Amino acid sequence: MTENVLQNGMEPFKNPDCVPLEDLILTIKTGGIPDYVPALDEKWVEERYFLHYEVPNMYDNNGTEIMGAKEHWIEIMGYMIDDLKWVLTLPFYRFWSNIVFNTSILDALVSFLQDAPPFYALESFPNDLEMQNIIETLRHHVLLIFARLVTNKESSTEYMTVPFLGKLLYDNFIFTVPIIYDLCQLYGRENEKTIARILNSLFTIQPLYNDDVEKSVPYLVKALYNVERGFQDRPTCSSDEAVPPLLIVPIEITKITLFSLEDMILYVLDISSTITTFLKNYPPAVKKYRNENFMNKIVSIYENTIPEMYKKLNELAYNEHLGKFIELRHRLDVTRIELLHLYRTIVHEPVENIHQKLDTLSEEEIKERVDDYLNLLSNAISEKEFITDYHQFYPVGSDLEELSKICPELDTIKRNYILQAVYAAIGDSQISVIVSSNNKKEAVAGPSNVGTNQQPSTSKNVPVENVIQKPVRRSSIEIASLISEVKDILSHLGEGFIQMCLKHYDYNTADVINAVLEYTLPSHLSELDFSLPYIPPNPEETPTAVVDHDIGIERLNVFDNDEFDIMTRDDIDMSRVHKGKRKDKYKNINELLNDKSEVKKVANIYSKYSLVMDDYDDEYDDTYDSHDVRGTTQDDVPDSRAFTTPRVLLAKEKNITESEDENESDSDNETTSNEVNGKDNFVQNPADLRAKAEQRRQAARGKKSSNDVVGKPKGQGQDKDVTVNRDKKNTHKATRANHNRRAGANWKQRHGMIPS
Repeated sequence: MTENVLQNGMEPFKNPDCVPLEDLILTIKTGGIPDYVPALDEKWVEERYFLHYEVPNMYDNNGTEIMGAKEHWIEIMGYMIDDLKWVLTLPFYRFWSNIVFNTSILDALVSFLQDAPPFYALESFPNDLEMQNIIETLRHHVLLIFARLVTNKESSTEYMTVPFLGKLLYDNFIFTVPIIYDLCQLYGRENEKTIARILNSLFTIQPLYNDDVEKSVPYLVKALYNVERGFQDRPTCSSDEAVPPLLIVPIEITKITLFSLEDMILYVLDISSTITTFLKNYPPAVKKYRNENFMNKIVSIYENTIPEMYKKLNELAYNEHLGKFIELRHRLDVTRIELLHLYRTIVHEPVENIHQKLDTLSEEEIKERVDDYLNLLSNAISEKEFITDYHQFYPVGSDLEELSKICPELDTIKRNYILQAVYAAIGDSQISVIVSSNNKKEAVAGPSNVGTNQQPSTSKNVPVENVIQKPVRRSSIEIASLISEVKDILSHLGEGFIQMCLKHYDYNTADVINAVLEYTLPSHLSELDFSLPYIPPNPEETPTAVVDHDIGIERLNVFDNDEFDIMTRDDIDMSRVHKGKRKDKYKNINELLNDKSEVKKVANIYSKYSLVMDDYDDEYDDTYDSHDVRGTTQDDVPDSRAFTTPRVLLAKEKNITESEDENESDSDNETTSNEVNGKDNFVQNPADLRAKAEQRRQAARGKKSSNDVVGKPKGQGQDKDVTVNRDKKNTHKATRANHNRRAGANWKQRHGMIPS
């Protein structure tokens, strides 16, 4: 500082009147002539360029260490540390002048926030003690600079007003929402107190950052939607393209590659962990994220996208890239935990405030906060996988019981509905009854069973304490197959340990894998050695050997120990056993229609209600059963009506009798007799029908107006209708073609077509 004072001809910094920085004027003497310069001015900026942070690139594509890469990285980091130390040693007015007018300082800080390894990528950083010490030193100095940026007063003479500092930070983009998020991601877990103080000071100094954080929520929803859309009926992103930025539609391509899948996994992990850390360090911002779209998107990502990521990872990396498969699967597990933690932080925040402000809140405010919690939780209970894992990490029953104590007026209907929905999503197989030595039954929840088959529940008429679960027996081949299935994913486990876990979880591989990954193994399994080897069973102690010893005969059959072996099994499914020859298909449609076996089966049931008769006849016509056509109605019934033969049928019978008595050869006499006595007119003569139709047409035609202009021959006189029709035709003939000759001739003469 002394060299700078002598070089610039400046007197030592003095502010006896304690003027704030924005109003302070400093004096510089050049050749004895005083020059007055504001304390916050570009004149105090040093011509110095700040290097950016570089990710260490220690190895080439073949895994060989690059010569000189370590020394190069250490040298650059050393320059950055020296530059940041120099910035921290500057006096108050020079510090702020360089921050505001030298943008390379802020660019260097942002480069470190963006490229420094977060907590989930520390494994990829080189395992070198010297490099790790250097990056920790750099992290420390970056954090100190950001802490100084939110400090408005360092002494009584070096300070600025709070409104001016807020305007300075906001207008010069020294702090932005991405910078705030990156600070929380990089320092929020290990330096909670420092980050909490920085955030509280920042949002107090400049309240406009609260609006910016609220405006960032739709961008986060859009970012998660872009990832989710990549797994909805079409692939996205090629291997040489990164995850699409916010609000930019991804490019449609052919398939999802392992590189793009890794980007999307890290994308969701970074968003969820960053927001979780931010809300943990600055709880007042939780209400900004209690947005229905944001909450639903978290649940949707967890319920739909995360399982698709697991499936796609198995397809792309299970066989070819086992190391990458284990790494990405672990990061997917971490992503699930971070999403659950984020949802818990947002949902449970109103309840936490109740505990903190129990003495100051009124009953109405407490009830409102409890209802808010119940409403948010009820929106997610329909998603089975999400609510199952959420309940495992944060038991819903415990929360509701605690809320019942805080708020006695809790809505019991909504509370019971949520509990029933949660336990229905978990399933009956999730709760088992354990009888301890003191005969007390305790309900213990098992691991998440998403993707597994639910076991059938016991009968409702049988008490739970009377139900005895029979041990599941598996052959050695089946056990070896199940062990191999688990070991393909959890290769570090011993086969003996896997066998013990399978036996505990009824040989359900999915339950075993979930329990190991989520650290929910029971105590008697977690205390075992994870590398326990598999010891094959003694052949003399197998069920087959015991049976052979009992009967004195060695059984050698391909069906030994199968599901129908009554010698080694007591629980055989008799519904799958059929005696005799089973007829599965019919030869033709007639055989199918003629098969009345089903009718005979239900005949006994309906016979009890007198609805089925034994004398059923397929050929019987029941069309006229509702009419008394046989005259069976009794005479004493007042409403009955005597049967009367139709007149047409009587005439027909009479004609038939007469025709039998007369001579068949005399056809003329027979016709005359029929006309006199009344012929059967059931079918009329077609000639008579045509004549009657012609009469009707003539009658209808006479009623209509006629257009006749011909009339009678000349000299016989004309009717009035003919005269009227002739006048009408003569009047309207100009409207028809070739009848308005005078108008046509005039038009041609006007156009010079006819000489005048």
